[in-house]
Amino acid sequence: MGELRVEKRGSKWQYRFEIAKSDGKRKRISKSGFKTKGEAIEAGTRAKAEYDSAGTIITNSEISVHDYLQFWLEQYCKTNLKSTTYEGYKKKIRLYIDPEIGMYKLSSISPSILQEFINKKFNEGFSRNTLASIKGILTNSFRYAVQPLRYIKSSPMEYVKLPLPSAEPQKPTRKKEKISISKEDFEKIIKRFSPDTSQYIPLQLGYRCGLRLGEVFGLDIITDFNEARHIITVNYQVQYDDNKKLWYLSNPKYNSVREIELDDFMYKILKERKEQMIKDKEYYGNLYKRYYIDENMCITEKYDENYKEYSPVNRRQDGSYCQPRIMQHCGRIVHYQLDMPLWDFHSLRHTHTTNLLSNGADIKYVQKRLGHKNIKTTLGIYQHITDEIKERNVQILNSL
Repeated sequence: MGELRVEKRGSKWQYRFEIAKSDGKRKRISKSGFKTKGEAIEAGTRAKAEYDSAGTIITNSEISVHDYLQFWLEQYCKTNLKSTTYEGYKKKIRLYIDPEIGMYKLSSISPSILQEFINKKFNEGFSRNTLASIKGILTNSFRYAVQPLRYIKSSPMEYVKLPLPSAEPQKPTRKKEKISISKEDFEKIIKRFSPDTSQYIPLQLGYRCGLRLGEVFGLDIITDFNEARHIITVNYQVQYDDNKKLWYLSNPKYNSVREIELDDFMYKILKERKEQMIKDKEYYGNLYKRYYIDENMCITEKYDENYKEYSPVNRRQDGSYCQPRIMQHCGRIVHYQLDMPLWDFHSLRHTHTTNLLSNGADIKYVQKRLGHKNIKTTLGIYQHITDEIKERNVQILNSL
């Protein structure tokens, strides 16, 4: 690498030295603002020694939390964690951490700022699982800055705590209210998105089976649909890798792999879809799009004898994969044309749960069918239904 150079810029001194080329372009590291030439030489010598020994340089007195977290993601997380974990961390940093504390200097951010940040997210209604994940990202990344990097002397996350589970948020929740839709409203939606549309089967699977969006689009019509037993098995959910720009399969949320019994109508829909797909394959022949799952569970069109063929439920006549993003168009239509502004895909899942509980289904059965992490979620919906029934009964009594 180039030698250290020191020069005077105005009334201050500056050091600079060349580093490895990037994209064929010459790069350099420089810093100015030193009062004396000696100070510039001392700082420049130390910076160049760090660069020569480590291949990179981070001036911990100036680097922002944003820049450090990007460095941590690429240098540690990408090589030491599963791709799904890496993508999850990257997403939470981008959505939640960067906008709030990314501008602070790594060396100056304090426990009080971090505790205030965690408390704010709690008061905005973030779930405890999400809060724990955010806290874990910050704890692990700042710990790594202490050792082995030695960018800071101690972790500012050491004394930061999650609010107690019994604590009450100080502000209205940010969470969107979960709503159930009536049978009449669902019929309006299905009338708009009829069986010849790509949204029809996802809507039916959400409404009749309570599947999450990623689970719907991760369903394999060949391996996950058991005609003899009239069930589907939720083995995976589909997710998007922003870095690799591709879709991949991962375990369903909370690892809730489960079997779901089908009502006769849903069974008929899936049976007809499977039969039609077989006909489409024969008709298109070599032009039919085929997909495979590689060793990293990524969905690819590349054939390999070691890859498993993937037959998504949601595909077009020529076999091309219908991505979950098609439901964004569906949402806009439901919001503005059908006048249901609070509706989202999760409303179908909540409606399915509500319908089961309202009609006397066993709570444990509903928990297992929906893949709720614990029975408290199911009981919460049940309690809400019970309270509504009580309120209606009181209104009846008052009207007598």
